[in-house]
Order: sequence, then structure tokens, then C-alpha cells
Amino acid sequence: MDKGINTIAKNLSFQMKNIEIVANNLANINSTGYKKELPFAEYLSRAESKDIKQITDFTEGIFTSTGNPLDLALSGEGFFMVKTDRGLEITKNGKFTLTEDGDLVTAMGNKVMSAKGEINISDSKLDKNKQLVITKEGEIKLGDDTVDKLMIVKVEDPKKLIRTEHQNFFLEDEDYKIADEENYNIIQGYLEESNTNPILEMQAMIGINKDYETAQKIVNSMDRIMGLANEVGKV
Repeated sequence: MDKGINTIAKNLSFQMKNIEIVANNLANINSTGYKKELPFAEYLSRAESKDIKQITDFTEGIFTSTGNPLDLALSGEGFFMVKTDRGLEITKNGKFTLTEDGDLVTAMGNKVMSAKGEINISDSKLDKNKQLVITKEGEIKLGDDTVDKLMIVKVEDPKKLIRTEHQNFFLEDEDYKIADEENYNIIQGYLEESNTNPILEMQAMIGINKDYETAQKIVNSMDRIMGLANEVGKV
């Protein structure tokens, strides 16, 4: 009986984790570049044991036009490289701005990187008569002048990526590779929406809640049976 309760209890723990994951996906429906989490259970040597893990779904979200020349959607292979207080990280969130000093940064102030370092478009480079153009390969142009080039990197095994915050990820070994230009396409004036489908997530939440309630009822029933058995044993 104890073994059965332990098995159900582990299932309850798994379903609680699933609820957290789905709730987080729903909370990030409007987060630019957000990649939803997919829960799964890795069964270990004994069937009743479960090690709950998460993987990230890196399928592309819908690209939406904004008209802002510093908004960038990155299609295909690759991530933008940014510099945070924790070190170098990568992201699909291309909502960038310029600081007063001309640094190209994310919405959270992380500096956007090129192969040469932090990207800066200072006042001396800016000219109201020169249109700011970012090519599909990532070249930053002011008129005919190339100011810098975005560093687009790829990851051989996305399952090794660790999520941090604000749609950022990193590799522990920082084994990033420069992405091949033919395998990605930067679209200026667009942003990638979250790849979370609210209808599917709500359906998943309903199913998980039903499974959780069923497992909880079984545990309560088994507890009552054990209580009755103990009372009988005292007679």
C-alpha cells in the first residue's frame, strides 16, 4: 500500500510541475521572442520513479511588423549575442534600442554584441540624412557606410541551453559557433512573437488539472483504507 501511495505522490509532484510550466507559458504569451517550455518525465530504473525535466520548444513564433528600424526578427538558425551582468548570453528577442551614448541594447539594457565587441552607433556616426539599415546578414549600415555587424551564433545542441531571464539562454561551456549567413535571415522592423499557443496551453492545463484531481482522490482513498485497516488491527 505504501508503495502505491508513493507512486501516486510522485505523479502528483509531476503534475504540479506541469501546472507551473503551463502557467509560465501562458504568462509569457505577449513576451517577445519567448520560447515555451515542454515538460516530460524521464523514467529511471524503477517504474515508480520519475525525474522531471523540461525542454524548450524553439519553433519560430509569428513575425509581426512594428516599423521600428531597431526591432529585429531572426528567422532560421541562430541567436543574437548579448552581454549581461552574468556574462555572454543569447536570445531570440530582437527588441533593441539605442542609449544616449549610442550603445545598442536590449529592453533590459543588455549590450548587443558583434564579433568586435559591444555595438555602438554614436552621434558622430548618426546622420539624419542617412537611413539606418540592418541587412538580412546582420550588417548595420548608415547610408553606404557599414558601422558594424551583429554577431549571430548557433548552438549545436539546443537541449543544453539553460534559460536565465527575459528570453535569454546560455551554455555552461560557452561553446557558441558563428552561424552561417545562408542559414538565417534578419528581418528589420519586425519582432518575433511568443510561440505559445494559448488555446493549446489552456487545453493542457485542463487535462493536467483533471489528472491531478484524479491522483489526489486516489491518495485520499488509499489513506482512508489504511486508516480503517489500522483501526481493525487494534481490535
